[in-house]
Parts: sequence; C-alpha cells; structure tokens
Amino acid sequence: MPDWGPDASAQRVFDKLFTPAGVTGWRDVVEIAGGGRFGGRVLQASPASRCWAFEPSEAARDAAAARLPEAVAAGRLLPRLLDAARPDAMLATLIEAGQVRQVDAVFGIDSMQQAGLPTLVTHWLNAALVLRPGGRLLMTLADPTTIAGFQKILRDIRRTHRFQGRPGEKFAWTSAEIVRAVLGRLGFVVELLEPWSNHEGRPPRDLYLSAILVQPDRAEAFRAALRPSAAPEPALSSAEWWDRHAPRAMAARPDGPPAHAVLDRLLRPAAVETWRHAIEIGLGDGRYTAEVLRANPAVKLTVFDVSDRIMQAAAARMAEAVASGRLGFLPIDPLHPDGILAAFEREHLAREIDAVFSIDALVHVDLQYLVAYWLNAALLLRPGGWLVFSVADATTEQGFARLLAELAQGYANPGQVSDRLEYLSFGLIRPLLERFGFEVTFAGHGAAADLGGRDLHVVAQLVRPEAAEALRGHLSTGLAAPRFGGPEEEDRDSLAPAPTTPDAQEPLAEDSLELELDLDLARALGQAFWRQVRLHGLPGLAAAGQLGGHSGSQMGAKPGRDGWAENRRDYQRIGQLVLRDLAEMGITLHKSATRPPGTPAAPGAVPPDGA
Repeated sequence: MPDWGPDASAQRVFDKLFTPAGVTGWRDVVEIAGGGRFGGRVLQASPASRCWAFEPSEAARDAAAARLPEAVAAGRLLPRLLDAARPDAMLATLIEAGQVRQVDAVFGIDSMQQAGLPTLVTHWLNAALVLRPGGRLLMTLADPTTIAGFQKILRDIRRTHRFQGRPGEKFAWTSAEIVRAVLGRLGFVVELLEPWSNHEGRPPRDLYLSAILVQPDRAEAFRAALRPSAAPEPALSSAEWWDRHAPRAMAARPDGPPAHAVLDRLLRPAAVETWRHAIEIGLGDGRYTAEVLRANPAVKLTVFDVSDRIMQAAAARMAEAVASGRLGFLPIDPLHPDGILAAFEREHLAREIDAVFSIDALVHVDLQYLVAYWLNAALLLRPGGWLVFSVADATTEQGFARLLAELAQGYANPGQVSDRLEYLSFGLIRPLLERFGFEVTFAGHGAAADLGGRDLHVVAQLVRPEAAEALRGHLSTGLAAPRFGGPEEEDRDSLAPAPTTPDAQEPLAEDSLELELDLDLARALGQAFWRQVRLHGLPGLAAAGQLGGHSGSQMGAKPGRDGWAENRRDYQRIGQLVLRDLAEMGITLHKSATRPPGTPAAPGAVPPDGA
C-alpha cells in the first residue's frame, strides 16, 4: 500500500474516531463521498479489509479510483456511485454483493457538512441496514452552536442569501440533539458526539460522531422510506416556487395550528393586545394575520412574503384592513438579507417594532436563512419586543415520521425549495437566539388538539439589543462584515491545508467596489428604481403616498420627502446596491458624457414623485 504522506489533521481525526473503534480488525467498510482519503487509511491499518467507496458523481468516483489504483487493482477499493433517484443505492449494492449485516463501519469524514438532514438520514438508514450488530457509524457534522460554527453561519449570510430555494454551496447545520434523537430511532447508541477541531489551537466547529448499531431490527421497520423517487425537480427560486404553488399555500391547512390556539398559547403571552407595529414573515393562508388584526384593533401590521400571488390574494381577502392602513405587504428581498431591516430604517422605525412573528411558514426555511430573519428582528425590535415563530422539530415522533415520509424527495432534491419541511430542535435554536440578544420565554410542542405535536413553537423576548448590534455587519449588504481575526476565521475546519490568508475564499472586493461607483448615477438609478417599486407594488403597497399600507411615517414616502435633496442618501444607497449586483453579473453602467455637471438626474430620467 502507498504511503499516505504527512497529514497531521487527518491523522488526528483517524486517532480520534477510527483507532478507538477497532479499525485494525475491520474487514468490510463503506466510505461516503470521501474520495478514498480515509478509506485508504483504513486499508493501510487493516491489511485484510475491503472498502466500498460511494461517490456522488462519476468524476468523484473516477478520482477516488485514480487516487488508489493499486487498491482498485487488488479488489480492495470498490468505487461505486450514489444515485439521487435511488436512496437505497448503498443497500442494493451490498445486497447484491452478499455483504448485508457484514459491514464493520460506515464513515463520512469532512463530506457531510453540506448534507441536509434528508441526505444524512438516508445515509444513516442505509448504514443501519448494512452494518453488522456492533458496527460503527463515524461522521463529522457541522454544528452552528459551536464557536467557529456560529462565526461561519454569520459569514455565510450575505454570500448565500440570494440562493434561497436553490442548491448552493452552503453548510447544512445540525445539532447533537437531532443526531441523538434520529440515530436512537434507527437503532444506534451514540458513544462519542462532541465539538472538536482537527487543527490544534482552533476553536471547534464540527461535531465528531461515533455510534454503534445495537438494535438492527429498528431500522428494518423504516426500510420503505428508501423507496426510489421521481426524477430530480428543476431548481426554482423561493418566489417562483411559491407563486407556482400559491393555491396550495393559500388553502386552509387542516394540519396547521388553529388560529385560536396560536393566539392563546403564543401571542397573548407576547402581549399581542399592546402591539402598535408588528411584522409577519410568511403568511400562508392568512389565518394568523387575521387573528392578530382581530385581537388588536390598533395594530399596524406589515407582512413580508416571497410570493406576489400569495400577498395579492391576502390583500384582496383582507381589503378592509389594507384600506384602513392597518395592513400592508412587502416582498422579501431575494438579493439582500437586510431587506426587512432597511425598509423600516428608511422610515426611522428601527427599535420601534413590538413584535415579529411567523407561524407555520418558517417550517420550510433552512437555518442559514432563518438566522438572517432572526437578526433582522433583533435589529428592529424595541427592547423587550417579541419574536414568535414555529419550526419543524426532527426530535418529535411526528417530525421524524414526516421526515421519513419526505426522505426520497429531499434526497433527490437537496437544497431546493418545496413544501417539504426543514428540521431543527430546541437545543439548536436556543443558543443562536441568545447570541442575538433574545431570551426564550416559552418553547413547546403542544398537545395534538392544541398546537400539534410536530413543530416547536418559540416565544422569545429581546433583552440585549446590543448583542445584535455587534453582529449587524454580517447582515447589511452596505457594510463590511466584522472580522473575528485569528485562526477561527478559517472558512472551513476541513482536512485541507489551511489557507495563508484567513477566510481566503470570501471575496474582499465587495465594499471597495461600492466606493468606485459613480454617486450621481447611483442616486439617479436608485430614484428610478424606488419610483417603479411604488408604482407597480402590490395592493396596499403604493397608494396616495403610502407604502406597506401604513400612512405618513409608517413604511411610506412622506409628503415633502419625495424630492431629490430629502431622499438623496436613500436613493444613493439603493442605486449602489443595484449597480453592485449588475457588476457581479458582468454588467457595467456609465453616466452620459454630455450630462451637465451638478444636475440631479440624467437626461430622460423619471422625475421625483410629485415633480
């Protein structure tokens, strides 16, 4: 066997996970998406062993074979393909080879950090069906509650926001609580599950997992979840998908929590009767929107959603509230994660919002985007303001059952928007909310006749606004994100060599690009853009100087502030963001060379409203 060379970090992982698991006595093992890196070390440590290397693509499979040609020639390394349409590809391959219940270990090291829970559970269920009793499952998983994990998820907010609903290179975060709950149901006992770093001196980011299969019969009961799926679906943005499926979203959902239960269990403890300004994110069939308006006749509510069709239908259904200025709608900005915050800051309403709530909507949103919504809320709420929401919980019986029912669909379409659920847990949510300055005052699942037992419902109060302020730069597209410095700035706690520059893969030209943009052009473009938003907005969005269904200073352009001088900074900021996005697409705009210097707009530009 070849010499694998000096690799201190890989050796540290091997010593931590593989050596205590008895690697020298293994005979048949499975490596998932590892390129043969640790499979080769296992073959070297155990001369009688054989490794089935399952890779996600033909290129990856061929690369693994090319890396270990002698092992392939000797029949000790067996490269195989995973199949998005066949969640049971691993199981079927080993059944055909007569190796079911004879595998000593299944492992995926430094390859599962971007695997969402459906993909992880697919691999875990395959492992539980092929491992011998006492066989090991070894993995590394990304945990956002660790020091470096939290820093990583913050750094990724601006980079990944525009890919919401589409597959992309982003981490799929999990927690020890989810891992223990799901593996326990599949017949495993966790023997090691702890945050750890494979680089000395760096804070941990990943969870290092070693689990033993002790009850193989448990997994047999779930074998049907590995049924073949339909062909992968085309990738759509969140707005495109929900517009296409708006009738389904707007239909009354019998499995959704009853509005009266949400009011009594979640909204009344958050003092809904005292709210003056509130925000809802994702309205679905509008039952909770209507309940808040009924419970508090004085509240002014702005609803954010990704779907124009859903907001249009809701505005028509609740036309009286729109006409009275109590209800307005704004689209969620698909490009800028600070869109909700910016909309209220323009009207000087930051720190004046009483509540941000979202019931039975964020269950479809994964954690990378949820943290952006939570940080928007933490920067908008007044001290003592409320955050109320629900998420799907993988640790409950109902959540686990739904996860298995959707397993094939989720495995075939990783990262793509659909009405399937994204799964979290209280142990994952609470540490993150506390870092944003919230204190959780209620968290529970409720009884089946009340809130339902699948989802986790959370009520949290903002008690430390300064915590969110310190993190503002990670959200705002117009600011440079704060840098933590030191070795923890490394973008990956991977087994690859550390880059010489911390966070080297994160582009640094974003803010310098804005400094180079022509300010007059940016102002003119921002003014035209803002005018079109107002002219072509949704019902309640643009009418008689109002925006968002509110009057005067509430989410609308005030009379007397539509002129160039009063709004030039807002126009400049909007225009700079548009120009920057165009530049990232390879499009550059220039002002006319014949334009008289000092004029507020280019020839032919749309004049300010009311001019």
